[in-house]
Amino acid sequence: MSKKQNNLENLRLAVQLAIFLVVCLSFVLYRLYINGLINFKLFSLHSLIPFGGLNMMYDWVTDKSYVLNYTAPAFLLASAIIVLALLGTRFFCGWLCPFGALNDFISLAGRRILGKNYEPPPGIDARLRYLKYFVLFFILVSKIFIGSCILTGFDPWVAFANLAGLPGTYKEIPFAFLVLLLVIAGALFIKRFFCRYLCPLGALQGILVGTGLVQLKRNGTIITCHNCRSCSLNCPVNIKLGDRELIDSPECIHCLRCVGGSCTGGLPSYELTFVKRRLNTYPYVLGAFTIFWGIYIGIGFNGALGATDTAGMGIMPRNVYQNGIYYGTGVGFAPGLKVQVEVVDGRINKIDVIEHYETSGYYEEAFIKITDGIIRSQSTEVDAVSGATYTSIGLMEAVENALEKAKP
Repeated sequence: MSKKQNNLENLRLAVQLAIFLVVCLSFVLYRLYINGLINFKLFSLHSLIPFGGLNMMYDWVTDKSYVLNYTAPAFLLASAIIVLALLGTRFFCGWLCPFGALNDFISLAGRRILGKNYEPPPGIDARLRYLKYFVLFFILVSKIFIGSCILTGFDPWVAFANLAGLPGTYKEIPFAFLVLLLVIAGALFIKRFFCRYLCPLGALQGILVGTGLVQLKRNGTIITCHNCRSCSLNCPVNIKLGDRELIDSPECIHCLRCVGGSCTGGLPSYELTFVKRRLNTYPYVLGAFTIFWGIYIGIGFNGALGATDTAGMGIMPRNVYQNGIYYGTGVGFAPGLKVQVEVVDGRINKIDVIEHYETSGYYEEAFIKITDGIIRSQSTEVDAVSGATYTSIGLMEAVENALEKAKP
């Protein structure tokens, strides 16, 4: 790579590392927070998983009674990614995604250990890339017909987010941890293994970037390509550049490693364009950063980032309950949420979740905040935890079911 490309690549790696470390710190602090060891957190785990925000969008479109929380972190994260993709860039994948960064770091380690990264035969590689679109399709179908995504228990990102909770979290999502091991092993050999073959968010962005507002084009007269493949080998997702005048592949993650360099065979380098007008590299990077963080953090803080959703549950009359221990069930993200409610002196004294099938990383904060809120207010009308709305509503439903048995 040229000096200009090296400087840009070093900047990209620095940004990736910084975001990756902040996200990892958030995971550790969140685990300490839900275990009661500290009383603060940077982000909830579900706030860093964009599919939670996409779920909110879907529910808002399909359910007229759903109250969309425009300041929920997961919703803002999904919105920021979608806006960038509609502008024609997968900048999030190349620069901001912590799981993409993990794939990059593992691939770098693999190259040092094994001497090089490997590439599947072109035909197999092309077919494997369709897998992520199949995963996205399966998620959409399960959401439409079942109401939830059954692939959550296989999500390697959820497993990575719950590493700080091992060994307990392994019992809850064992298949997700197995897929995470597969991703790590794959990334040792193949650059961006997960991003290229399995990431449904990458598939969604690949569809949205078809607007083509941001493009990568050759900035000079095209001459014969000598097929040295240096440009393709330098590409983290192995796009066959050759003598292409325009990179219009939905696989491009806009890492910009092909911008501003010089081809060993004499081909002109690529440059960025926005609506067919030339766009300088660093203003593009700054602009993409501003759009993403302006949506995710700027709007969030202006609207009280992390505000809770209103669950819309009916108020439980504050009559005197009969003393005793009562059991109730509800349906959260998954069926089978069971609680034990203790009533002392006619008031709700304690709530324990004794059985559930909720996803690790989503339910913990909801269980803490919802039970505390119900006990403080002596009512099942409390705000749902943003990003864990289904779990929150299911828990309130279970408590209400138990309290029905405690009425005189």
